[in-house]
Amino acid sequence: MQNRVTVVGGGASGLAAAIAAGRGGAQVSIIERGHSLGRKILASGGGRCNLTNSRILPERYHCGRPDFVRAALSRFKAREAAGFFSELGLLTWAEPDGRVFPRCGRAQAVLDVLKAELGRLPVKVLLGTEAAAVRRARDGFLIRTAAAPAPWKKPSAPAAPRSDAELRCDRVILACGGASYPKLGAGLAAYGLAKSLGHTMTELFPALVPLCVKESSLKRLHGLRLKAAVKVFCGEREVSRSQGEVLFTDYGLSGPAVLDVSREAVRGLGRGPVQGALDLFPEFAPQGLRAMLAGRWAAMAHRPLEDFFLGMFPSQLSGALSDTLAWDAHRSLDSLGRDAPERLAARLRDWRFEITGARSWGEAMVTAGGVSVDEVDPGTFQSRKVPGLYLAGEMLDVDGDSGGYNLHFAWASGLAAGRACAAA
Repeated sequence: MQNRVTVVGGGASGLAAAIAAGRGGAQVSIIERGHSLGRKILASGGGRCNLTNSRILPERYHCGRPDFVRAALSRFKAREAAGFFSELGLLTWAEPDGRVFPRCGRAQAVLDVLKAELGRLPVKVLLGTEAAAVRRARDGFLIRTAAAPAPWKKPSAPAAPRSDAELRCDRVILACGGASYPKLGAGLAAYGLAKSLGHTMTELFPALVPLCVKESSLKRLHGLRLKAAVKVFCGEREVSRSQGEVLFTDYGLSGPAVLDVSREAVRGLGRGPVQGALDLFPEFAPQGLRAMLAGRWAAMAHRPLEDFFLGMFPSQLSGALSDTLAWDAHRSLDSLGRDAPERLAARLRDWRFEITGARSWGEAMVTAGGVSVDEVDPGTFQSRKVPGLYLAGEMLDVDGDSGGYNLHFAWASGLAAGRACAAA
């Protein structure tokens, strides 16, 4: 007799789970509260879908149990992700930093090949359907469903009361996503399903999220992008660092390097003040930077400060640096004092700022925290508390750095859960 498997959630992990279960011979249903599948896939990677990374390492993930991530990833490495999408017909391209995208540069291609595979398998898709409750039954599970209103429809007079439908199945995979991007269907309700079945939660907070800063000198650089290193300090202790593109905004900082340190910044804010620091010349050793600046300073000693910065930075950054050092950009270099090159080197290596908060869940790429992985098997993603229940993707207490790591974990956990369900 075919296993009846219900996947709650039609995002990345849910689609992977449904495909794996369907390939394994299970009779599969997907319950998706939205009115289309894979909306977060389409939004990922700036619409290009950074679907994995050629350098998948456990160290790029954050979890209360690092051994859980190592065990899970040992069964699904970068080559397995590439092989999965190659089987589906997707051509991919790996960039020098390891990020993997569809060759056509469109996230829609990723969703198209996933949906095409679903169409070839015994998978039924129920859109606009919410799993209101999940409970154990003697021979499996009962899922109470309710119609989810379409977001584009205006509220009308209350409809006549109707009884909710019940769906019976042998196995359930909760792949409901996290709390980030609520406009794309995310939210906290799915965590309630896991809690109702006996699972515990770790603290939820936004990760890979832009940061708000206090300093107006940084906010006035709105729109500027540059390569830099970013560090986060809680008190005097450095808790995170990253290097890459930084985007200055009218509220603070964003860009891949900032997103990667945002997790520890947000967590630190719950305990006290948090500072950040920019290193605008991360490719230089401290002594090398001082030597470069001193040589340039000596060669231009009688020229104004504004000339010194020409060819080094965009003009708005030069102005902000001059202001933070209380230097007049029109003064000659030799009038700024003998210690001026050293002061400039210190600022370029360690430009401090106060982090005041993070942007909302609506701008967070992923959710930190979730269902405790102590209660989930890393090989099958089956619940250790409820036999026949599986949990996958972002709703688990696992989140990765930017660069395709979170989608990779979604495919890995979804495929493992789906295969295990079909084989059970």
